[in-house]
Amino acid sequence: MSRFALLLGGPLLVTEALKERLEGFRLLAADSGARHALALGAVPELWLGDMDSSPPWLQRALKAPKEILPRAKDKTDGEALLERALALGAEEVLLLGGIGGRLDHTLAHLNLAFALAQEGLKVELTDGLTRAFPLLPGVHAFPLPPGTPFSLLPYPEATLGVEGARWNLPPTPLGATTLTLENEALGPIRVEVVEGRAVLYLF
Repeated sequence: MSRFALLLGGPLLVTEALKERLEGFRLLAADSGARHALALGAVPELWLGDMDSSPPWLQRALKAPKEILPRAKDKTDGEALLERALALGAEEVLLLGGIGGRLDHTLAHLNLAFALAQEGLKVELTDGLTRAFPLLPGVHAFPLPPGTPFSLLPYPEATLGVEGARWNLPPTPLGATTLTLENEALGPIRVEVVEGRAVLYLF
């Protein structure tokens, strides 16, 4: 499987566990997301963007191949980088810095993640501490350790069910709700999306 980790501009907590997890992933960076490469001690194979948010010190410090995009464009640097990863044959995408920070970017990244999932890609967004997974209709299994906290969010409406949690839920139509916030895995969980789409959020 062709696996890509994309460094985006949102916050990212770099831990030893995250570094280990990135083994086997090809690393690409979008504009200021490249600053995370320094914390990871890694050099992306491509640094793409208009560089409007990458200060001179960062451009001096990180010796990665750069591709400069025009500032006047109809997509973010992150979306352009994602398109490049797809052109390179990505089958699994990890969006580092894809959640947290600016709400508009987080929501845009979630929408992009759903579009990728609809194309059959495996997608995850993380800030290094929390993780988010877009869920389309079907059954989704997650091998979580006992005690893992999670929320299951309709996005924006869905019929959802969950098994293997402290509070199981039979398939239930949900819209705007707090009913499925702050659950706890007893071990591996099974999420069923009957209709609509949802986000599994691990924290």
